[in-house]
Amino acid sequence: MAVEAETIGLPFAQAVISVTRTCEKTCRGKLETSMGVRYFVTSLDPQKHTPAQFAEYVRGHWGIENKNHWKRDAQWREDSPRFRNPKSAQVLAVLRGALLALCREPSPTLFARHRRSPAAALRLINFPLVPFK
Repeated sequence: MAVEAETIGLPFAQAVISVTRTCEKTCRGKLETSMGVRYFVTSLDPQKHTPAQFAEYVRGHWGIENKNHWKRDAQWREDSPRFRNPKSAQVLAVLRGALLALCREPSPTLFARHRRSPAAALRLINFPLVPFK
């Protein structure tokens, strides 16, 4: 069913991309295969981009998800806390992002040792904190 982008609140949408993903993992010595379909809405003109380019864009999106958001959620459980004050959640998200960018230690080790003590993790950063003037 075709719809106009404006009618569904996406005025700049040019295309919807369907990606079928196959995932294989070993569970208890058996290979399990699962398939899923993901849909992406893009403002890129499908006449000017090839399917291979769209595939690269999707891979780039998931690269960010795996390198950044997965660490935040799986290792720091960022999606679990429910803050009553939205500013608190924003400030902590910015601090976690800065910590991820500045840490020199491999993140699984760092997060395992400092999950409950962000202050201890911050002490691992080699940059001195300069007070605001």
